[in-house]
Amino acid sequence: MRVLILGAGAVGGYFGSRMLEAGMDVTFLVREKKRRKLEKTGLVIKSPKGDLSIKPNLVTIDKVGSDFDVILFTNKAYDLDEILQLPIPVKDGALIIPLLNGYAHMEQLRNKFSNARLFGGIAHIFSTLTKEGEIHHFNDIHSLTIGHLSNADETDGRRFFDACSSANFSIKYSDNIIVDLWHKWVLITTVAGATTLFNATIGEIASTEHGIAFITGLHDECVTIAKSEKIQVCDDDLAQQRRFLSDKKSTWNSSMRRDMVNKSKIESAHIFLELINIADKNNVECPSLKSVMINGEIYMRSLV
Repeated sequence: MRVLILGAGAVGGYFGSRMLEAGMDVTFLVREKKRRKLEKTGLVIKSPKGDLSIKPNLVTIDKVGSDFDVILFTNKAYDLDEILQLPIPVKDGALIIPLLNGYAHMEQLRNKFSNARLFGGIAHIFSTLTKEGEIHHFNDIHSLTIGHLSNADETDGRRFFDACSSANFSIKYSDNIIVDLWHKWVLITTVAGATTLFNATIGEIASTEHGIAFITGLHDECVTIAKSEKIQVCDDDLAQQRRFLSDKKSTWNSSMRRDMVNKSKIESAHIFLELINIADKNNVECPSLKSVMINGEIYMRSLV
């Protein structure tokens, strides 16, 4: 299967390089400036799961073809509107797998690429792109979860899953990807919300007198919003999330907090505000979630 990855950053660059390392046919769609840089340096990964330096296959939008079987969207959510204005050729029946945070992007991609087959996708990784262009991966977590939205697409979805199975990362095929997407949305909202609001790790927040109460309260709000959308959340998975979120020794941070430290744009509207809109629609109270959104909105204004 021919794979096109939109972006070569901390997520797309990491998983795409691991696929290339395993012998898969992978091409990265990048901007011209990025292409020139990567042609000189290659993709460089520093990781506890093994360092890697590899020469990638690169293409710019004016040269990209329509012969790819799988297209992975690995961009930040706030870049999606701009990306969807690009003339990306997609062949009939191609698999579109977004690895974006939140959920609103699903309908956007379905409308834009109606001739393709949309899948759900989740990236679990703590990584960043350094100023030098290297991808730094911080711990042992590096996994993908993919799953079909239509039962008719499962066979080809599992073909891609099988192709990735020899790569140096974990991969899971989900039979209920919508629930998995919501589970991640709930978790990432809680982690990003708390760590950015208090500018601290989960452990630092949890070790304060009222920290666990705030974190679990925020988590409860997100779960209630999911339930208001009739999402059949898994109580065992959510209980495991709560244990992680209550760990006073946790060094768990969020990429959003790192972005704020680096004075970069953040996905507050796509992670927090989208949930708030659903809450308001369904008459769900979410004061903690609105507090973290206020913090994110003030920060974004500071970048103007």
